[in-house]
Amino acid sequence: MDNAEQYIKNNGMQRNDAKDIIGRYVDKMVWKTNEKVLDIGCGPGDVTSDIIFQSLKNKIKQMVGVDKSKQMIEYAIKNYENSNLNFSVLDIDNDNECTIYSNNFTKIFSFFCFQWVYKKSDALVNMYSMLKNGGEVLIHILFLVPLDEMYKHIDAEWINYLKDIKCVTTPISSEEDAKALFINAGFRIINIESIPRKYKYPDFSSLLNAMKAVDPLLSILPSHLKSRYSIHFNEKICEAGVACSTTGTLTYHSLIVHAVKD
Repeated sequence: MDNAEQYIKNNGMQRNDAKDIIGRYVDKMVWKTNEKVLDIGCGPGDVTSDIIFQSLKNKIKQMVGVDKSKQMIEYAIKNYENSNLNFSVLDIDNDNECTIYSNNFTKIFSFFCFQWVYKKSDALVNMYSMLKNGGEVLIHILFLVPLDEMYKHIDAEWINYLKDIKCVTTPISSEEDAKALFINAGFRIINIESIPRKYKYPDFSSLLNAMKAVDPLLSILPSHLKSRYSIHFNEKICEAGVACSTTGTLTYHSLIVHAVKD
């Protein structure tokens, strides 16, 4: 998942949901002067710059986008950085990396990232420590993850490779699980919302390209296996019941958590 240009070409769903969530939640947050905002899992920076920053630029002093992918951050710096928007490499579940931002931010956003985080409890504790008192988080989590559903149907040959992908081993299985994670980290939940969603791509090929752009299994496979796995992927994504080859529609489920550090 380190190919920035491939990701940007295929992230219509992510951009659509980010616009929707920002539009519905920003005015519910408490805004003061000199706000400093963090976007976790910023990827190549386009959603951070085009959607989050553009929506908040008149409310904030500074925004920082972070991602654990060095390649994504290099692309973001080159294409989207400005005097009020910076990008940096950071692994949110790494305590040592996060301590440099202790008590630093007034708002934290994260869209389409948290489902990939392996140590979710640690990540939330780190978010809590990076916030100032009174700071808020707005976290979007894929609740029903299309790739996870597809992985349940792939052949044993490919399952062996999944052992090297930690992110698919720790799903959030219920809204109650999510509440417990946030509360245990110290947050007070203001609102939690579970939303079934569908996104229609121009065609099935576009849907496949979007899913493959974020498929960690495809990124770790030996080169000589990728073509065969890709064919297998095309079949299994429909078998999993999350993609329609006729309409190019993807079915998924979002969980949105708005919480505060008192």
